[in-house]
Amino acid sequence: MAGRGSLAGLMPYSDANAVVLDMASEVLPIVSHTPVIAGVCGTDPFRDMRRFCRQLQDLGFAGVQNFPTVGLIDGTFRANLEETGMGFSLEVEMIRVASELGMLTTPYVFDPEQAKAMVKAGADVLVAHMGLTTSGAIGAQTGKGLEQCVEEIQAIRDAAVEVREDVIVLCHGGPIAKPEDARFVLERCEGVHGFFGASSMERLPVEEAITGITREFKGVGVKK
Repeated sequence: MAGRGSLAGLMPYSDANAVVLDMASEVLPIVSHTPVIAGVCGTDPFRDMRRFCRQLQDLGFAGVQNFPTVGLIDGTFRANLEETGMGFSLEVEMIRVASELGMLTTPYVFDPEQAKAMVKAGADVLVAHMGLTTSGAIGAQTGKGLEQCVEEIQAIRDAAVEVREDVIVLCHGGPIAKPEDARFVLERCEGVHGFFGASSMERLPVEEAITGITREFKGVGVKK
């Protein structure tokens, strides 16, 4: 958003859910054939999630995803969030509410237990999140390897189908930044249906294209 990494959504820079409402007027009027998914901060203590999901639905959003998500936070801070009522279970509850309203639900999950909880809540599509994308100008430098991602994604998928066999499972994030990365993972994971793109589709291609064309223009000589 505005040239910042996605972790900006986890910081107190703005009201994430208000930003989504602001973006609705920019995006929804010009998208006529593609479902638009709203990123919802399910831990927002200042919004009634059922009322907010209805508001999103009325605006024209087809579904929701739990982002910003505390799933990207670990360590003591994450433990404290869970202990003080601001944890991942609130995101699960948001997905349950949206599912009851008939919205498409595509939650991020980070481990097998979260996968089971989200499927029980009615998730249509599970996105196995492998962490911040590790490519590009503002990508993370610390992350998992592709082999580790294969193991973790498979574990998430296997846990999900224990609850409901027809749930769709996609992979996302971490080192899965280019088509060849997605191919590496999908060829090694059983029952994973595809790749969920974010930075890999809306940030990295733009960075590469703009950098490349700028370099070409700078290389144009002038008559002396």
